[in-house]
Amino acid sequence: MSVKNSVVVGGGIMGVQAAWHLANLGQNVTLLDQFDIPNQWAASGDHLRVFRLTYGKDAFYTEMALKSLPMWLELNALSEDMLLQQNGVLELANKEDGYEAHSMALLKERNIKCERLDPAAFRRLYPMYNPKAFKWALFHPEGGMIWANRAVSATASIAQRKGVRLRSGVKVVSLVREKGRLRGVKDAAGKVWEAENFLFACGQWNREVLKGMGIPLKVAKQEQIFLRPLFNRGRYRPEHFPVFANQASGFYGFPVHIHGFIKLGDHRKGPAVKKVKLDDLRTLSPKFEKSCRAFLKRFMPELAPFTEFEGHVGWYDYTPDNDFILDRLPGLPNAYLAAGFSGHGFKFAPIVGKSMAELMVAGKSELNLHRFRLTRFKLRK
Repeated sequence: MSVKNSVVVGGGIMGVQAAWHLANLGQNVTLLDQFDIPNQWAASGDHLRVFRLTYGKDAFYTEMALKSLPMWLELNALSEDMLLQQNGVLELANKEDGYEAHSMALLKERNIKCERLDPAAFRRLYPMYNPKAFKWALFHPEGGMIWANRAVSATASIAQRKGVRLRSGVKVVSLVREKGRLRGVKDAAGKVWEAENFLFACGQWNREVLKGMGIPLKVAKQEQIFLRPLFNRGRYRPEHFPVFANQASGFYGFPVHIHGFIKLGDHRKGPAVKKVKLDDLRTLSPKFEKSCRAFLKRFMPELAPFTEFEGHVGWYDYTPDNDFILDRLPGLPNAYLAAGFSGHGFKFAPIVGKSMAELMVAGKSELNLHRFRLTRFKLRK
C-alpha cells in the first residue's frame, strides 16, 4: 500500500475520526478547520449526544450502532476518559405498536439486552415522570450519552499522536481542479493545500465549500434548551436518570451535566436556512421555550416551571431521504464526501471514519456503503 498525502476538510467528529483512521492506514494526513478543533459552532459542538441502538425497523442503522459501540469503548480506553457513558436510554411509547415496539423486536432478535417497562414499574424506578403521559417504555442499558466536545478533542489528540497535522483557522473557499482531479483546496489567505486524496466533512458548511456541485444538502436550524431543575436535582444525575426520547413528540433529553443543567431538544427538523448565522448560537425563541414547558408539564411536571435556563442552537445538514452521503464526489475521483448526518450521526463517527478511510485508501470499505451513495440522487448544477 503506497503512502499518500490526504487532506481532510472539517475538524468535527467525522473529520477527526477519518483523519485518525487514514493515519492508521499509513497515510500522511492534514486536517483543516476554519475554527478551533473542537468549536462551538460545529455540528459536533456542544456537550452531549445520544448513543442509542434503537431505530425502529431499520436494522441497518442498528447494526451500524452495534459496530460503533466497541469502537467508542476503545476510545474510552485510549483517551483514559469516559467519552461514551452508558447510563441507558429510555424510549417513551405513546402506543403499543409503533417505533418503540419495532425497536424492541429488533433488539431482541439481535440478543441485545432490553426491557419493557409498564407504567407502574416505570413509576417506581423513575418517580419524576408522569406515567399517564405514555403507555410503556423501552429501556436498553447499553445506550447512553457521548460527551461530544471531549470526544472530538480526544480523537484529535489521538490522531496527532499518529502523525495527523491539525490546522485550525483555515477556511477553505474554493477547489483547485486539474486534469479531471482535485489538485488542492484554496484557503481564504490564498494558500493551496495539495494532496492526492481529499475528504470533505464540513457539516453545515459542506454546501458552501462544494457550491456549484449540486449536492442535495439542506441545513436546518435546531433549537435546544438547557434548564436547571428547581427541586430534587440529585435524582436527575446520570446514574438515576437515563437519556430519554419520545418519538411521537420529537423531544429527547439528558440528565444533569455541566453546572447542573439538563439538555432538552426536539429532533424534528427546524426551519431550513440558507446561511448559518453564528450569532444565533445562544438564542431561544419564545415559541420553543413554550413547547418545552408543555412537553415537561405532561411528562415531567416538576421540571416545567424552570426559571434558570439558556438557549442553544445547532444545525442539521440533511439529504432528501435523510440518509447519509458517504461517497466519492462526482467528476473528482480523488475527492470524497461525508455528509447529511441529520443530527443523529455522531454515534456512528467511529465506523464512518473507518469506512471513509478504507474507501479512500483501498477503494472499498468493510461496511457496505451502497445505501449512502451519492448516485441515488439526481444532482442539480
